[in-house]
Amino acid sequence: MKELSKHIEQKWSSTIKLIDKKLTDEIYAFSFFVYDHDDDPRYPTLTIGYNTYSNLQKQIDIAANEAEAKWNYAYWLQNEIAVVGNEKDNSGKLLINNWITKLGLNYTDQEVEKNYVVCGEKGEQISKQFIKILIEIVKNSHANELTDKPILIHELEYYDKIKNQNIKANGKERVKEFSKWINNL
Repeated sequence: MKELSKHIEQKWSSTIKLIDKKLTDEIYAFSFFVYDHDDDPRYPTLTIGYNTYSNLQKQIDIAANEAEAKWNYAYWLQNEIAVVGNEKDNSGKLLINNWITKLGLNYTDQEVEKNYVVCGEKGEQISKQFIKILIEIVKNSHANELTDKPILIHELEYYDKIKNQNIKANGKERVKEFSKWINNL
């Protein structure tokens, strides 16, 4: 787990340090968009991005309201400043595979055919453990003053679990607006 966590943390910190100071002032939140490549939980993937105040202004008229434009990833820039676990990150893919194996959660396609339920439970555990790593990375980022902006760990859907993991990662105050938006959905 430490190797994977270190890999993600290095990608994140080196990427954020390359952002121009002018752009940093324009960014109001960062995105840790988490998804399973090919909808397969054995391939968790992280895309790191951000949104800006100027993009928010462009999206307000398109979205249902300002809060949706501000917090719903569908209205964000959809930029990829770093990706962990896809074909562009072979070392990350290997670390993820080794990490899943060490957790005892790896399974084959044949095992899925034989026992879909057990493999589905393993897939849920992979996702849960991956999010735990990201929560710790976000906490460390704030503790080390890498950024004071929210770093949202999310999927494409928003619900209480997403809200709660972001409160845990960022602290309640930093994601107050985001949490309020989810509560109002």
